[in-house]
Amino acid sequence: MDDKKDDLPSDRESDEREKIRNYIEEMTKKKKAPVAKDLVQLKHVEVKKQKVDQETLDLAKTLKEQYIKHDQFEHLSNDELTILESFIGGRMFLSRIAIVANQSRIPLGIEPFRKADLEKVLNSLIAKGYVEFEQVGDQLVYFLTERGKYRVQ
Repeated sequence: MDDKKDDLPSDRESDEREKIRNYIEEMTKKKKAPVAKDLVQLKHVEVKKQKVDQETLDLAKTLKEQYIKHDQFEHLSNDELTILESFIGGRMFLSRIAIVANQSRIPLGIEPFRKADLEKVLNSLIAKGYVEFEQVGDQLVYFLTERGKYRVQ
């Protein structure tokens, strides 16, 4: 009886091995199936450069010149950029510009703008066409030009 018990596990093992072998054979057959790239035949296509007509060249040149004139931003200093970006509303008094501009400088340990420094930077921005001003009473009101609004965006 002991011999029969020993035979049973080996039969089971051989059956399982056979199942695994059959499974592996099926998987290898599937892998040998043709792949999509093997089924497709590619053809060589001649590519010719298109010639640009003179009208298109002229239009591109004109647009480039207009873009350069419109978008000809000078290299602005960090102070000038800070002041440009501090414009919240349409029009601002010098004191309000100083408050907004200095809010970002003081926490960083940078010395706040003094009135003379602020006026100097604003005059530079006015000369470059980013800011304009009007006299209201005894104070000046500053506002961004279209160029300044475009630069801030």
